[in-house]
Amino acid sequence: MPEVRQISPTLSYKDAAGEHVSSSFNPEDLPAPIRMVLGRISVGDDVLPAQLSDAFQAISEVPAPTRDVVLGSLLTAVITRGPAADEVEALLRSALAMDDDPAPTMLGGDGRRVLLLAGSGKKGVRTLNVSTPAALVAAAVGARVIKVGSAATSSTLGSRDLVRALGFREHRTATGVRADLDACGFAFVAIEPEIPALDSLYGGRFHAPNPFSFGLAPLASPVRGDVTIFGLAHPRVDVAAEVLSRFGMGDVDALSTRLPSGHYLDEIGMVGELRCCRVRDGVVGPVAVSAIEHETATGAAVAGLPAPLGSAEAVDRTADLLAGSGLDSHRAVVAVNSAFLLVRSGVASSLVEGRELAEDALRSGTVLAKITAFPVPSGKA
Repeated sequence: MPEVRQISPTLSYKDAAGEHVSSSFNPEDLPAPIRMVLGRISVGDDVLPAQLSDAFQAISEVPAPTRDVVLGSLLTAVITRGPAADEVEALLRSALAMDDDPAPTMLGGDGRRVLLLAGSGKKGVRTLNVSTPAALVAAAVGARVIKVGSAATSSTLGSRDLVRALGFREHRTATGVRADLDACGFAFVAIEPEIPALDSLYGGRFHAPNPFSFGLAPLASPVRGDVTIFGLAHPRVDVAAEVLSRFGMGDVDALSTRLPSGHYLDEIGMVGELRCCRVRDGVVGPVAVSAIEHETATGAAVAGLPAPLGSAEAVDRTADLLAGSGLDSHRAVVAVNSAFLLVRSGVASSLVEGRELAEDALRSGTVLAKITAFPVPSGKA
C-alpha cells in the first residue's frame, strides 16, 4: 500500500526588503477560534460577537503570509453576510485593544461646536479629494473642524498625503489639536500613528469596505468633538451610526452617496442618492434616503470628479482649487460638503447659505492663507 502523505500548500511573498519568503501552511494549524468561526460562517450558522472577537485576537498567532489570507477571509465573510452592528462592534473593540490607547479627550462643549470629520475611504472609484478641502474651507469661513485621515490605500491620494503636501502639521495630542483649532479652526489627526499594532496587521491591505470601515477612523482618534461627521462608502449607514453610538458618540451624521454607476462615496455627491443616519443624544434614528439634485453655477449637474493621473496631479488640483481656480466640478462638490459642515457647526443656518459662504471663500483664493496664518513649530505636536 503506498504511503499517504498530507500535502501542505506553500505560500510565497516578498517581505519589506523585497526578499522572497516562503512558508508551508497546514489549515489544521489554524487556531481553533478561527477555524470555528470560518466554518460556521461558511455554512450560514450564527456566530456570537465574542466568538468573532476571539477569532480576531487569534490571528496574531498565524504566521505571515497566511495571516493576511486569514484576516481577509474573516473580514470579507463578515461584511458579505451582513454587516451586523454586533459583529462590527466586536471586531472593532478587539482591533482597538491591540494598541491599548487611553480614552479619547473630549474637545468642545464651550458654545462653539467642534466637528470631528472622518471617512471610510475605499470608494472603488478614484476621484480628487473632497473631505479635506471641504474641512479647510469650512474652517476658513469660521467652523472648527478636526479632520481624521490616513495615507492612501485604494485612492490616488489620502487625506494624510494631501495634508502633508499642503504643508500642514498632524497632531497626536489634545493640546496640539486645541491649539490649531484656536488659531485657525482646522486640525489634522493621522490614524496610523495612533494604532501602530493594528496598522501593522491591517494597514494597506484592503481595497473595498470591510467591518473596520464602519468606524475605525473616528474611533482611532485621540480626540473627539461635539459632533461626528462620518462618510461611509457603503449603503449601511445605519450600522456605522449604531456602532459609533455604542462607543459613546452621541451626535453623529453617517453619510453615503450612491452614484448612478453603483459606486458609493464617503461624502455628499452631486448626483445620485444620499443616505443619512443620525444619532442625536445617543439615540440612532432611521435612515433617510433622498435624491441629490445639486447643480453647478452653470446649471449643469456634475456627474463626478475626474480621476487624477497621479498623486502629484491630485495635490496640484486641490491647491489650485483652494487658490481660487481649479475645476468647476471640484469646487461644486467641495462647496456642498463644506456647506453641510457649516450648518452642523452653527456657522450657517441652511445648506443654501452654507454653500454660498463656501463658494465665496473658494473663489476668493484666500482659504490657505487663512488656515496657515500661524507659526508652525518643529517637532511632534
